[in-house]
Amino acid sequence: MAARQRFSHLFRNMGFILALAFILGLALPQGAPQTGPAVIPLLALIMTLSITGVSPKLFLDFKKVSRPILVSLLLNYAVLTFTLIGLASLLIRDYELWVGFVILAAVPPAVSVIPFTYRLEGDVDFSLIGTVASYLAALFITPLISIAFVGTNLIQPGRLLMTLGELIAIPFGVAYLLRRTGVASKLEKYRGTIINWGFFVVVYTIVGLNQGAFLAQPLRLLPVAVIAFVSTFVLGYLIDRLARFLNRDKPNRVSLIFLGTRKNYGMAAAIALALFSSRGALPAAVATVLAVVHFIWLTFWVKRMV
Repeated sequence: MAARQRFSHLFRNMGFILALAFILGLALPQGAPQTGPAVIPLLALIMTLSITGVSPKLFLDFKKVSRPILVSLLLNYAVLTFTLIGLASLLIRDYELWVGFVILAAVPPAVSVIPFTYRLEGDVDFSLIGTVASYLAALFITPLISIAFVGTNLIQPGRLLMTLGELIAIPFGVAYLLRRTGVASKLEKYRGTIINWGFFVVVYTIVGLNQGAFLAQPLRLLPVAVIAFVSTFVLGYLIDRLARFLNRDKPNRVSLIFLGTRKNYGMAAAIALALFSSRGALPAAVATVLAVVHFIWLTFWVKRMV
């Protein structure tokens, strides 16, 4: 009985589930093309379940939303953007990879910031406000960054609006209906399991689709991996230390780490593939994998945060 309980607990542990998805993506990537079409619907489902406890009235309180908006824009579009571009300027000599990093630096935060914050018991309200504000600001900021560093407007505002609608606006509306009808309370005991295994499919797909890039020429990708490592592990650690120094509580620090270390890797990869080449998508692909590894690590590290 004890062994069965430990086994059951293991398969409810998000760190283990994501590690398993990562290993299977590298070892058995053949199923990734089949699970690919499910990624966007799953992300929308994960987002919906992650914000069922958030009220739309949250956005009507200016005092409550002003700080998350300013801090999120500072972290994602000042600190993270210029960390990526600065390190790429120092370490990358391949033009296509350089463009890939500019695209990555220009896109808004990953929509997974919100469900990741929820799973690690962070400040979901803070992450939600910051993410929505960053996407709206991205309609202006993202083209400016691409023009400044590459000389062309690579990112179309329509793509940003579509992402905002599919992965934030629609889930927010559905979550509101679930809460008003009482369905959300009935789903509560299944919510964590659905989110965990939804992320399993998403992570497996991302790793599986990029397996060849990671295993074929690992040494050539070393500078890319170094930048991805610094912009997740190192930057996340520094953000946490600074936030702790400023007496921010643990949930808020979790939110700050995600907002300051995550970009919309899927959007960046899609833009690079459409406008340049597969090499241009490599920074986003490598950063995706490092972000997954970072999250797996955070599932254990956050428990020891003071």
